[in-house]
Amino acid sequence: MLYDPAAFEPLTDEPWDEAQARDGVAAIVADADAAFAPDALWPAHEWDGWQSALPMKNLYVGAAGMVWALDDLRCRGLAETTLDLPAIAMNALERWRAEPDYLAGEVLPEPPESGLLTGETGILLVACRLGHPLEDALRSRILANLANEAEDLMWGTPGTLVASVAMGWDDLARESADALAARRDADGLWTQRLWGTSFRGVGTVHGLAGNVRALLQVDDPRNESLRAESAAALARAATREDVLANWSSEGKL
Repeated sequence: MLYDPAAFEPLTDEPWDEAQARDGVAAIVADADAAFAPDALWPAHEWDGWQSALPMKNLYVGAAGMVWALDDLRCRGLAETTLDLPAIAMNALERWRAEPDYLAGEVLPEPPESGLLTGETGILLVACRLGHPLEDALRSRILANLANEAEDLMWGTPGTLVASVAMGWDDLARESADALAARRDADGLWTQRLWGTSFRGVGTVHGLAGNVRALLQVDDPRNESLRAESAAALARAATREDVLANWSSEGKL
């Protein structure tokens, strides 16, 4: 079986309705506004907040991610939040610095603070994009992450490469891309070193797909061969069923 049908919403015969979709987005934003509290920020899902310092502040499952999403929807003209997003971003940053929301007992890749999704980098990125003058702190986090052995989007150089591109910092993007490309293995993959172990990942957050997507944001003559070699590596890792294909839910070889 290529996938578990119970894990997905079934397809329907209902036609696409733009007005209904926009109303749905507006309802989600209104719900997010109502769920916010200055002290508790947003409530964490039990899975996300397990053994972590609440409230969650990070970009992955915390306040920074909520702020980023609400700001993006507002910028696209899809929904208008009533919240003071710049103030919430700074609140999240200050509280993260006082008590990071890492999972307790987890072996973290060094330096964990530089992680895009779960470290300070993601929160700084959101704050900078909302007008706070924190560019120096963000650049320092990106530079500190050039040799991170996680080799993934969540903690490693691919994530801080994405942050460099988002900020328009071509120098840091190039330096990050060169460092990441130099550690690519001969078979076209990277070796992820996380949680006290190592594995070969093909997924977006912890593997090939996310790393290649990050690299392709930087104009480079190596990109054509990178695309071809990565496609071949993904083809080798695929589970096939007739003309269909999928990859392990764990994203590992």
